[in-house]
Amino acid sequence: MNKLVISALAATVAVGTTSASESDWSGLDAELNSLTTALDSHEGGASVSGYLEATYDTDSEAWGTGRNAVSISGSNGGYGYAWGVSGSEDTDAYVTFTMGGMGWTMGQFMKPGTAADAEAENGRVFSSRNFGDSGDRSNGLQTSGSMDAFGYEVFYGGDIAVRVTYDVMSGDGANISLAYSMDDSDDSSAIEADVSSGPFGIHYTMQDDDGTDDTCLTASYAVNDAWGVAIRQTDNADTMDWAVTYGDGGARWTIESLDDADITIGCIVGF
Repeated sequence: MNKLVISALAATVAVGTTSASESDWSGLDAELNSLTTALDSHEGGASVSGYLEATYDTDSEAWGTGRNAVSISGSNGGYGYAWGVSGSEDTDAYVTFTMGGMGWTMGQFMKPGTAADAEAENGRVFSSRNFGDSGDRSNGLQTSGSMDAFGYEVFYGGDIAVRVTYDVMSGDGANISLAYSMDDSDDSSAIEADVSSGPFGIHYTMQDDDGTDDTCLTASYAVNDAWGVAIRQTDNADTMDWAVTYGDGGARWTIESLDDADITIGCIVGF
């Protein structure tokens, strides 16, 4: 579109300047180049992304749709924005900006919680979240940042939610991190520990949201660049979940069993 407008402009000018001098043409070239740069580098252009998962349930022998969403995001004048439509979880609709040397998010989004809460739906190994969470979004204002090995997120939307992380060890060998989160809206809190080394990963969460401590232990192993396996034990459901994943660059296949149920096969494609 930009090139078509510029070409038409150049043709119009050329008709009326058949006797123009060489210096006139040089000036015109400079003006056209400047216009091209301004049009091509404009800020605020939106990008569209999303994902869709097709599923097959071996128990009911039913084909269906799993995780799916379409989102639009971009920036304008130092502000960012994101808006989405999802058929499997609540949707995001927020703006981002920097003020006072801190990053801010305002609108509807996932407030601070456990690492499983923050995990993108299409990036999860298992199709469900830990403890059966439904991925609810909240409306409010959040700031986040880091100081050396500490990271923080603070949310206010009538109630307060906070998440603090600390990297105990990081590098080429073992990586160890700890986290604490709390949510004033339901008096819940959680502590987490994450340990990884090469292809191995273990994540432990202990959450208190009803006066009792529920725990979730997840272990994963990346067999190679394409294949991976994971198991998840959650004591409040008293079940063992397992999953095998395969990615070929265009899609990710998941074969999983949740809550000791029969096998479900899913193929998720992003765009």
